[in-house]
Amino acid sequence: MLLIMECHKKKKNGFTLAELLIVIAIILILISVSIFALNDQQAKARDAKRISDIRQISHALEFYYSNEGEYPVFENSIKLGSSSYIKLCSKIEGGFVSADTSCAQETTYISQIPVDPKNNNYIYQGYEKGYDLSFRTEKNSSLGSAGLYHAHSYGFDRSAGLK
Repeated sequence: MLLIMECHKKKKNGFTLAELLIVIAIILILISVSIFALNDQQAKARDAKRISDIRQISHALEFYYSNEGEYPVFENSIKLGSSSYIKLCSKIEGGFVSADTSCAQETTYISQIPVDPKNNNYIYQGYEKGYDLSFRTEKNSSLGSAGLYHAHSYGFDRSAGLK
């Protein structure tokens, strides 16, 4: 009888396997929720950068138009930020030009075209009185739902075309 009582008096050291598995499961659930939330916030941050980039390019285009009397003319779409179209200089110097092209400081409207955070392209098409600058968002943003957007001299919308 004394032996049985001594067995019941022994202290329980540590956790059971079931308790450890429950704690591990809870930790894994918390990690997965955190990762999902972080990815969502990163996508929203990339979208905010895209919108900021497009506004910066649009402001440079408006300065160009104010000085040159027209927007840079490209009948076919060009990929801004690619090696051929890395900065915006005067009309005489070629408008959107490569990094190798030397531009006078007073006629450089934007010295480094911003690049999309995920290496997608900002697409430009322009003629004398209008332009279309397209880009894609990943998540809902200040512009609306995720998807393809176009910037023109008057602002942002979802319709393509030179306006």
